Amino acid sequence: MAKKEIQIPEEVSFEIKNNTIKVEGENGKLEKEFKSPNIKIEKKNDKIILTSLTKRKEDKSQLGTFSSHLKNMLKGVQEDFKYKAKAVYSHFPIKIETNDKQVLIKNFIGEESPRKVDIIGEQTKVEVSGEELTIRGPDKEAVGQTAAKIEEETDIRGKDPRVFQDGIYVIERE
Repeated sequence: MAKKEIQIPEEVSFEIKNNTIKVEGENGKLEKEFKSPNIKIEKKNDKIILTSLTKRKEDKSQLGTFSSHLKNMLKGVQEDFKYKAKAVYSHFPIKIETNDKQVLIKNFIGEESPRKVDIIGEQTKVEVSGEELTIRGPDKEAVGQTAAKIEEETDIRGKDPRVFQDGIYVIERE
């Protein structure tokens, strides 16, 4: 049986109900469901205790995954995760616009209709300043998935990537 302990910061409230964990801090609140019949999650005083009920390798690895998710949730409700991306182009200037739900990529390689990317997560924000995008939010998965979808939407297929380097690329993760 493996066991992991995670310290809960003072300014964060933590609640376990069935398999759902709710974490709330000054930067927002996150909720996630953790399902596993072989992993027990409990709160004792100011610690989260994760226990694997078997000695199987799969359960020990899942214990590590749950631990990482919980640490990211605790960090996210205290401070934002932030990704920076940059638009790169050689001939047609890329114009990027955003609203609360979508990122519009206009004039990508001279296309007339804009490419649209949905922003994942209610708390994820995308800010545009010139050719740089800043994607931020308390949920690391939502921020990372939004950045990946933006990067993937501007991937040029079927052309030599050494020549056609236009696109939006993640340049920094915090």
